[in-house]
Amino acid sequence: MISAVLLAAGLASSQTPAPRPEYEVVSVKPNTSGTRQVWITGAGNSGRMVATNVSLRMLITIAYKVKNFQVSGGGSFLDSDRYDVEAKPPAGKFTEAEYLAMLQSLLEDRFKLEVHRERKEMPVYALVPAKTGIKIADFKEGSCTEFDPNTPQAPRQPSQPPTMYCGNFMMGPDTLMGSKLRMAAFTDALSNILGRTVVDKTGVTGAFNVRLEFTRDGVANFGPNGAGAPGPATEGPPADSTRPTIFTAIQEQLGLRLESEKGPVEVLVVDHAEKASEN
Repeated sequence: MISAVLLAAGLASSQTPAPRPEYEVVSVKPNTSGTRQVWITGAGNSGRMVATNVSLRMLITIAYKVKNFQVSGGGSFLDSDRYDVEAKPPAGKFTEAEYLAMLQSLLEDRFKLEVHRERKEMPVYALVPAKTGIKIADFKEGSCTEFDPNTPQAPRQPSQPPTMYCGNFMMGPDTLMGSKLRMAAFTDALSNILGRTVVDKTGVTGAFNVRLEFTRDGVANFGPNGAGAPGPATEGPPADSTRPTIFTAIQEQLGLRLESEKGPVEVLVVDHAEKASEN
């Protein structure tokens, strides 16, 4: 009987999950600049993460890989309060899941964040080929810069154009640009802009470049969601009404079309959150 108890205790001990990885050094400071520009580098990649003028909602979307419209509850300060965050991981190599776990630990520690997931039937968009045929431009070598997460990013001068990183987007007031993209990343970006999940039904499998120009009229949200994409995002001046709606732009400029459907959507519910204490 004693042997059986000891054996059970040994099994329980051997099955204890490994501790969740955490960032080695973390800095969280309020950003009171009032600027609309946001900069996020290194999120979800190996190396340090640097985020400038980000909201707690943006950090949540990065840490849990959800869109703005998938985050429910938490209060208005999730969007109104802005922060500069710098986080350095310990030495070694980590998976994307481990880096996301580090960011989740940071949010739990500094913002006292508590969340749970739910699944709801909600309206979605299906992205399908238009009758005119797909017009997406193939990726061209040299059209973007490979992001090195272990190299600190030098501050960008106002007169200097932002760097186009491979596999990521730059968002302007009424422009969406990207190079060496995959369709999963593109539908993610559209989901953020439209405030609704976009499901890929295009059949496109290769990398491509895109420049989409449209008016923001009727767009649910246009700004960063913290999907882990390095690069800037801005919330600009009033929409240019001379440009087509995003639905028309997608069809005319890319040869794709958005169709309304219903489908299951995961929602992240914020049970508790606090304003961060400056370190």
